[in-house]
Amino acid sequence: MIVQQRYFPFLLLSGNATTTALSTTESALYASLAAVYFVIIFASIFGNSVIIHIIRTRHFLKNAKNYLIFNQACADLIITFSVMCTMLSDELFFTKWFGGDWGLITCGLLVWAKFPAPFCSIWSLTAIAVDRYFAVVRPLHVSPISNHIKLAISLIWLWSLASAAGMVSMAKLWLVSGSRYYYVIDFSRVELTTINVISLIIELLFNFAVPVVAMAVLYSFVCWYLLSREVPGEGASQDQRHEEAMKTAKKVTRMMIIVVVSFGLCWFPFYIFVGLDSLYKIVLPYAAVKFVVWLANAFSAINPYIYLSFNSRFRKEFVIIMRKFCKICNCC
Repeated sequence: MIVQQRYFPFLLLSGNATTTALSTTESALYASLAAVYFVIIFASIFGNSVIIHIIRTRHFLKNAKNYLIFNQACADLIITFSVMCTMLSDELFFTKWFGGDWGLITCGLLVWAKFPAPFCSIWSLTAIAVDRYFAVVRPLHVSPISNHIKLAISLIWLWSLASAAGMVSMAKLWLVSGSRYYYVIDFSRVELTTINVISLIIELLFNFAVPVVAMAVLYSFVCWYLLSREVPGEGASQDQRHEEAMKTAKKVTRMMIIVVVSFGLCWFPFYIFVGLDSLYKIVLPYAAVKFVVWLANAFSAINPYIYLSFNSRFRKEFVIIMRKFCKICNCC
């Protein structure tokens, strides 16, 4: 079977037993993509590790919202090691494997294992939006997330694991040059059976469109409430309180806009690519595919710094950690 060159340019082609030659421009582009992958891998490991350490060691930060942030940071670290590192070595879409029934089964399981963490990260962000909606707009009502935080996190992971099972249809085991097997993730050759179509709908709708719409609606209500609420008081005291409330509203609004917009910008191209490529609508060069996946992965590196920048408690604890680290370095 001849392997498609557009997604797997480094594989030895069957039939004529020749390799794909890369132009100088392509080589430079792949080197640049490798460099930017190094950047987001380091940024993700450092940022998410700091978030996890802060929440794990600071008892006053152990609340429902921060547990969800902790859960998302863990999922983002899994993405870093399971997806980003394989993209760095060009082994996300194709990896040397072994043949037979066990080869087909294990390659399907390996492909399936790559998707629960991204889904968990997305739904953790959505759960945070729900929790913030109740905390700001309906403070007299107990948030269903806060009241059942362990159940919420468990359901997020169960849904992520279950919905990721549909991605197994994109796993292929290819024989190259008569003796070497590779497992590949090929969106363009998914058979449009009923099961695969349902899997794609779940992938695109319930693991992207629904979370985006939910976050946009919830954060719109929160922003509207913060910007329109009246602060009790009279005279100068009222003006001062109103000014402080407006400052808080602007900070919260800015953080929410950055979270939602960065999520949408990072993941939208990836899901468009998966949807259209699965239906044979577009053809992207391999470098473009790598960039689309890099952009989606970049959210895992960007997200922790949003919290470190706009959450005063996280920012304060981060400064304390860095000061301790600098003292240790000076003592050595």
